[in-house]
Amino acid sequence: MTMAFPARLRVGKRSLRWSGGGLLALISLGLHGVLLGLPMPESSSTVQDLATDLDEPIEVIDVVRLPASPDPATPPAVAAEPAPPTASPPAQSPVQPRASAPPPQVSPAPAAPAAATPAPAPAVDLGPLPPEPPPQTLDDRLRDPEAYIFNQQAKSLIADERTFYTSVVSNWLEAAAAGITNDDLLPMQGEKLPPLQVAYPLNRCLTPPPAVGVVGVIVDTAGQRLEAPVLLDSTGYSVFDDKAIEMAMRQVFPAQPAGSPLPNPRGYWLPVQVQYNADGCNT
Repeated sequence: MTMAFPARLRVGKRSLRWSGGGLLALISLGLHGVLLGLPMPESSSTVQDLATDLDEPIEVIDVVRLPASPDPATPPAVAAEPAPPTASPPAQSPVQPRASAPPPQVSPAPAAPAAATPAPAPAVDLGPLPPEPPPQTLDDRLRDPEAYIFNQQAKSLIADERTFYTSVVSNWLEAAAAGITNDDLLPMQGEKLPPLQVAYPLNRCLTPPPAVGVVGVIVDTAGQRLEAPVLLDSTGYSVFDDKAIEMAMRQVFPAQPAGSPLPNPRGYWLPVQVQYNADGCNT
C-alpha cells in the first residue's frame, strides 16, 4: 500500500523546518513502511487454500455429441450403381514358403510297467459227461426198495366190506354226476369186478403189509371208458396204486345187454390185490 506525500508540508502559513519534529516524522514513516511490508495472516491462508485446491483431482466431464437425427424431409440416399467389373490383376506365382527347421523330436515318456497277468489255471480234463439216466418207469419203481414208503391212506381195512363199498362207491358216483344235467348220462352204480392182481417183485418184507385197494371206472353201454380210472382206496403204497391205475386203463369192461331198461353209464369198482407173501419175505 503506497501513500503519496506532498512535497511540501504546510502548517498554517509557515513552512516546517528540519528540526527534531521532522526526524520523528521520518522514523514514523519508516516504521509504517516496515509494517506494510510484512505478510498478512489472511493472505497466507488464502495462498495455502489455493495450493490445496490445485493438488486435489478435478473431475472431468466427458461431453458426447449425439448424431444428428435425419431430417424427414431429406430423401434417402440412392444407392450408387455398382461399378463395372475391372480386369483382375494377373495371378502372381505363389511365394514359396521358406523351409523351416524340423520340430525337435520329443522322446515319448516311458510307459508304466503293465501289471503282471496271473497265470491261467491249468485246465482239468473231466472227460465226457455221463449221459443222463432215462426217466424211471413204473416197473423200475417196483424194483426199487426205496419206492416202498407207507402213505397211511388205506381205508379198506374195516371189518364190514359191504358198508365200505356202499359208502365209498356211492360218494364217488355222486361226485361224478355233479356236473351232469342230462338224466340219460348220469352214471349208475354197477357191480364189483374181479380184482386187479399187482405183482411184488421183491422179497423184502413191508411194514405194514399192503392192504386191498379199490379202483373205480365209469364205462358206457358199449363197455368203453368215459374217463380215466379213479383210485377210491389206497393199498398203503403209492407204487402199487399207480400200477393198479395202469392196469385198469388196459382193462376190458362188459357191455350192457341190448334192450336194457336203463341205458345209463355204469360205475364199476375193482379191488386191488398185491401178490405179497408175508411168510416168505426177508426182513
